Amino acid sequence: MTDFVGDLSGSRHLLESFTLCESILNRYNRAGIVLSEAEQNAFKKIENKVSNLLGNTQNRVPNLAPKSEAEAAAPVQQRDTNEDLVKLVEKCVNVRASLKDIIRALSKELGTVLSSDVRVYYASKNDRILLDPLHGVAAPLDDSTALGKSFSATVMYTIANTLYIPLVSDGDFVGSVEAPGGRVDLTDRAYLEAILKVASVALRNCIEGETIHYETKKAEAMLSMATRLARDALDENVLIQSIMNTAKALTESDRCSMFIIKDENTLEAHFEDGNIVSIPTGTGIAGYVARTGDVVNIPNAYEDERFNRDVDKATGYRTKTILCLPVRYEGTIVAVAQLINKLDMVTETGLHLPRTFGKRDEELFETFSMFAAASLRNCRINDNLLGEKRKSDAILDVVTLLSNTDIRDVNGIVRHVLHGAKKLLNADRSSLFLLDKERNELYSRMADSVAGGEIRFPSGQGIAGTVAASGIGENIQDAYKDSRFNSSVDKQLGYRTQSILCEPIILNGEVLAVVQLVNKLEENGKVGKFTKQDQDTFKVFSLFAGISINNSHLLEFAVNAGKEAMELNEYRSNIASTKNAKVKLVSITEEEKNTVLSVEGIDQYDLTSLEFNLFDIREKYPTPLDAAAAAVYKLLLSTGLPQKFGCRDQTLLNFVLQCRKKYRFVPYHNFFHVVDVCQTLHTFLYVGKVSELLTELECFTLLATALVHDLDHMGVNNSFYLKTDSPLGILSSASGNNSVLEVHHCNLAIEILSNPDSDIFEGLKGDDITNAYRCMIDCVLATDMARHGELLKDFMEITDSYNKEDVVHRRKVMETMIKAADVSNVTKPFDMSRLWASAVTEEFYRQGDMEKAKGIEVLPMFDRSQNNELAKGQIGFIDFVAGKFFKEIVSIIFKDMQWCVDNIASNRAKWQEILTRNNI
Repeated sequence: MTDFVGDLSGSRHLLESFTLCESILNRYNRAGIVLSEAEQNAFKKIENKVSNLLGNTQNRVPNLAPKSEAEAAAPVQQRDTNEDLVKLVEKCVNVRASLKDIIRALSKELGTVLSSDVRVYYASKNDRILLDPLHGVAAPLDDSTALGKSFSATVMYTIANTLYIPLVSDGDFVGSVEAPGGRVDLTDRAYLEAILKVASVALRNCIEGETIHYETKKAEAMLSMATRLARDALDENVLIQSIMNTAKALTESDRCSMFIIKDENTLEAHFEDGNIVSIPTGTGIAGYVARTGDVVNIPNAYEDERFNRDVDKATGYRTKTILCLPVRYEGTIVAVAQLINKLDMVTETGLHLPRTFGKRDEELFETFSMFAAASLRNCRINDNLLGEKRKSDAILDVVTLLSNTDIRDVNGIVRHVLHGAKKLLNADRSSLFLLDKERNELYSRMADSVAGGEIRFPSGQGIAGTVAASGIGENIQDAYKDSRFNSSVDKQLGYRTQSILCEPIILNGEVLAVVQLVNKLEENGKVGKFTKQDQDTFKVFSLFAGISINNSHLLEFAVNAGKEAMELNEYRSNIASTKNAKVKLVSITEEEKNTVLSVEGIDQYDLTSLEFNLFDIREKYPTPLDAAAAAVYKLLLSTGLPQKFGCRDQTLLNFVLQCRKKYRFVPYHNFFHVVDVCQTLHTFLYVGKVSELLTELECFTLLATALVHDLDHMGVNNSFYLKTDSPLGILSSASGNNSVLEVHHCNLAIEILSNPDSDIFEGLKGDDITNAYRCMIDCVLATDMARHGELLKDFMEITDSYNKEDVVHRRKVMETMIKAADVSNVTKPFDMSRLWASAVTEEFYRQGDMEKAKGIEVLPMFDRSQNNELAKGQIGFIDFVAGKFFKEIVSIIFKDMQWCVDNIASNRAKWQEILTRNNI
């Protein structure tokens, strides 16, 4: 601001004012009156002003109008105004005088000097208005009005015959004088300048006093609010309502809403009517503040693109101003407050003056938010403690139930796990799927609130299947937006699935089961969303559930395996009496049988040839499994043995197809493998003339055994189960029987033969039945590679004195033949041998992959990462297993099988050539 025209530093009026102040101070001293804090601050201000005046700096009122030449030349006649000025100063420094009293005194004195009905306005910068408390009028602090222009003016100015004088103290704009028709007489000029100085200081002191009064009220309000928040802190909803009401009162807002940050993706919006809505983080203005931490002060909501006008349209409300601020606790945003529509200032005359949120509102809320954040934090801690207690109690209840449940009752354990998980996480419905590792399937024996029997589906299919395959839980906020969700189930049940939490039950790194919880229920009964905390809670719960399920599985498996072993012994020792116990399998459909019988072109293959290549059939036919079934069916019929022993063609076909059903889709130990073993046995029997050492029934039984010897093979060997502490491995270790898989194969074979539709021994009577079953069982057990050395030793002991009439000798020949056919890949022409070698190597690698996933040491030949040369592995198998085996049995008794030894030698040479060529 510019200086006055002329230097007033020697004005006698100012000296008289100081004399008056000194007189008043003497009177205070005699009466023992102590200066108030406001008076002390005022005198400090005056002291600073004197210092500034001595330095010719600020603290000057705006220039009055420049003097005319006549005025400048004319002698100035000073009117004696000492008494009036003293009275004015006395009124302005009176500590008991209100703002209205001071403005009234200033207006009266200035009105006399300016010959006008003067109005004095003080500046409320927080509300950005100029206010006259005497008349209840105001104007905004901007250039939109003649009065408002004084905020940016440096000198007095006249608009529409009205004189406007800005008032400045210490360089700060503190108010304005409005004088309609006002004029400045030459004789009153110096006195006016003195009054304006007094007015500027007086208004500044009043504003400072108002600020002190405001800070006092704010402190009182904060203390009251802190007390109230402490009282409400145990109930979050009550606390939030209290915070909103207090924030409204402090900032003089019409409405307030709070957005609580529940997790990184969700804001929980609380409204004054008690309604609570979850919205995604980043949505709207509140979402922006939650993400950035910025304060957003919007003077006109409809001009901000982030504002959603649809809410106003739906409610009929008109949003004008918005103040949106973060609530922080120790630097972390825990909530966002959104204040709407700053209340109008209402004057004593009833005039409504629109206001916007100001800097003081932001500062006020920032102070308030510290208390609010601490209260929210304390409330959250209390809720968490109560929640943890509830969860601990729920887990303890389930653990108690599980510990008291018969370990043999798998359904009971599943039921307790289901209900415990539902109660623990407040889910509306729940289901549990056990993992069948052998079939790589999930199955459910029961599902809460869902009728029906056992459900089975492949691991990897659907939401539960994906979780089972990955071992990673999934929290789905909206089921209908997930392509894996099957909405047809909802339609059938008349139910609406919204949120899903699907979590694995894991023990020792193994997925045992998957629990699927549907629709999280909030305290108000509405469906909400599962949280990250829910997932963490379930992991604790799943530890106990996993132990119970695993123990129950182990016992169930041990009991079933024990029953299988006992049943097998019973079959073997008392076959005649047990054959009457028929089993009904799922029937082979006419369509399945007709499909196999209609396979064309099989007759062009010589199924009895040493050169027969099953891979040609696999590559040529669009349905190779049907072609392979047709080939082995015709091969068995070509022997005439089924017909001789009373097996009908239809029964034989059913037998072949029932066997096919029980083989898995693994790389090597599949249906193609057993068809190949059967065809190879045929060449051993009839090209190699081994049939001359056996009876025809034994030849028939041996060919049938080829098809059942690996039923339900899982693509891993016995050592895998031992190393992984699987049920099979534990049972094997405990019983000392390492042929548990082979026992399983035998029982499945007996199950097929016990079905009248697939009993290829249907025409046998008396001892023939017993001998056929015993031969089949013994031959299947002989395929256990762990017994390879033992079986070869036993066979070699009878070769010198072989007697065809001795049933024991014949049985050893049968066991040796099934063993030879099982490892016959190396006896095939090289191109075929290489394909079989690739298949078995892939199966080894898959087992190695599973062992790595379980953290188990992997043998080099099973380790895919070592990129072992196929030739090296085949040479090792020939040198240490197959080569020696075939040399010994061919040289001593099976001399017509010399082609096996020759092919092995040829194949070894070709594998060695590959190694040499590759410099290995």
